Amino acid sequence: MNADLRNKFLWSLLLALLVYMALILYGDWQALTTTLAEFPWIWLPAILALTLLNYVGRLLKWHWYLRLIGVEISRGDSSRIFGVGMLMVMTPGKVGEFLKSYMVKNVTGAPMSITAPVVLAERLTDGLAMLILAGVGLFAFQDRTMRLVAAVALLAILSIILIVQVRPLALWMLGFGEKLPVINRFARGLHEFYESSYRLLRPRNLLIAVSIGTVSWLCEGLAYFLVLVGMGITLDWEMALIAVFIFSISTVVGALIATPGGLGGTEGALVALSVQILGMARTPASAAALLIRFATLWFGVILGLVCLALWPHLLRDAEGSRPQTSDRRPQTADRRQP
Repeated sequence: MNADLRNKFLWSLLLALLVYMALILYGDWQALTTTLAEFPWIWLPAILALTLLNYVGRLLKWHWYLRLIGVEISRGDSSRIFGVGMLMVMTPGKVGEFLKSYMVKNVTGAPMSITAPVVLAERLTDGLAMLILAGVGLFAFQDRTMRLVAAVALLAILSIILIVQVRPLALWMLGFGEKLPVINRFARGLHEFYESSYRLLRPRNLLIAVSIGTVSWLCEGLAYFLVLVGMGITLDWEMALIAVFIFSISTVVGALIATPGGLGGTEGALVALSVQILGMARTPASAAALLIRFATLWFGVILGLVCLALWPHLLRDAEGSRPQTSDRRPQTADRRQP
């Protein structure tokens, strides 16, 4: 890991420490330790298995997206890159995930300007999937703040998709940018970025990606439901839907505040909503938030560290990398989509 990534990761760990110290103090340390000790830890493998199913679904979408824009890469290489990329969730706003494009460039020679839209499309379709899952319970609870959060996130995602798909508007914006002193130097890269984005977000491709994302994130929502059942919540379908709603909207909140891994925002929303909607006491609500964040966020970070230790060459010379153009074209077949 280079110095820049190491420093970002350490700052993220410091932020995590502060967030979890606040959560422990809020949940009452002694009561929290008792609650965690009474949790049925035999359920942990099932919770982690559901999280792994989410990772598998996202991995399939990642590989499919790369093939969709014509990047010829083996499943093994794309899996290794995806694994290392899981560590990058600990950068502010997950911007470090664009290093996946750098790793693809190291492996295939594909310009980052062509593959970076894959990361953007992943985030957009994941966001839509979580809003769909949250939508099941969004109008069942009279919480104006959560409705506003969901509306802002949905509007932002749909605005980006609309601009990309309204081709005359997007091309006009690109043409206008080419006339500006600084932006015109990146004209070719911007056009490549747009063409990849346009293909990835076509209606058919968007539907497939959001469907994969919905199933994937449903698994993590069900993992949170298992955690809540372990805390004493009733085991039934209504509670499962509410748990999926709470987990999904809390993840959206974490994404909007753009801290590393959504730290602070996600945990705060999980606790607040479980107290408000489920009537949980603050101690089991805090314990549930700690457990599900270990099983989703930190489990993925650990897997990312293992992948980085196994394949550090993927990030060689990665410090300071940005999406850029290259004269070397990817080894591709032109796969035009309708």
